Amino acid sequence: MADDLDARKRDILKIIIDDYILTAEPVGSEAVSTRHRLGVSSATVRHEMAALEEMGYLQQPHTSAGRVPTEHAYRVYVDSMVEQEQVPAAERTQIRRTLVAAEPERTIQHAARTLASVTNFAAVVAPVIGSEQSIRHLHLIPLSPNRALVVVVTDEGVFEGKTAEFREPIAPEDLDRLSQAISRRIAGKPIRDLTEGKLDAAIGDAALYQRIVTEVERLVRDHRFDVSTRVYTDGRANILKQPEFQDVRRAQPVLSALEQEEVVVEILRPGAGGDRVRIAIGRENLREEMKECSVITATYFQEDRPAGVIGIVGPTRMRYGKVVSLVAFLAESLGEALEPS
Repeated sequence: MADDLDARKRDILKIIIDDYILTAEPVGSEAVSTRHRLGVSSATVRHEMAALEEMGYLQQPHTSAGRVPTEHAYRVYVDSMVEQEQVPAAERTQIRRTLVAAEPERTIQHAARTLASVTNFAAVVAPVIGSEQSIRHLHLIPLSPNRALVVVVTDEGVFEGKTAEFREPIAPEDLDRLSQAISRRIAGKPIRDLTEGKLDAAIGDAALYQRIVTEVERLVRDHRFDVSTRVYTDGRANILKQPEFQDVRRAQPVLSALEQEEVVVEILRPGAGGDRVRIAIGRENLREEMKECSVITATYFQEDRPAGVIGIVGPTRMRYGKVVSLVAFLAESLGEALEPS
């Protein structure tokens, strides 16, 4: 909840966001006061809208007297104003029917096509890899007294993480001892079993090593939930149907990004492995191409283990309550459809 918003400002902001999502047109004070029973004059609404603009919740397009929400406004809206809508029973039944296929690959393709159809946005699905790999060794290679490279060897190969940095210098012999201690702790274990805090017992109370142990855990967990380079995309043309992207030059960066599997993987990776729907709005996305988009993703599971990520890419102006419900339901349904019969 935004602590700087009183009840009236919250009501007006929600009305403006709701109206803008519905119409894609800037919202003026007259429209707010006449369409909605706020019990205040249009002059009062205009004053409150000016205050909301100063506070960073609204902005005014150059060619309009109305206001539109900012990314900050959408974040407050998603976090504390909008309620998740229920997917109608008939739609739930239809979605489940579309996911019935003999082959897992076709099921995933159907899931992407269905999500694109029901949301009218671009849909992406990517399986995860690595969760069944077992760890053989872990090496901490000193780069300087305060930096080390983390290298993990699994039964399927080697992967490296970013450089780990720590406040106090650590001698090479101490890094070697730490490598051996961690390796003894996790050798032979599946990557999927490594959870936060798993390595604590390997180092006891050695606070000096805590930062590098945290980095090691992050590295292995990130690899556990890394998504494959096989990405299923559908509905890219839906981007051009949105008023925000009628200008092809504005849409081109988004369309180009969705055509590159490695870029889609990067877009999806932050949402992989979590048990909740993830919503990234505008510049919350890591890729510059997504700065005018919202990306909503959810992990789908098989046998209680993360199996992949499914999500949508659309403009920041969207019916979040509806779209979040659809993404969550598609993730649940896809996981069920992929379960062995």
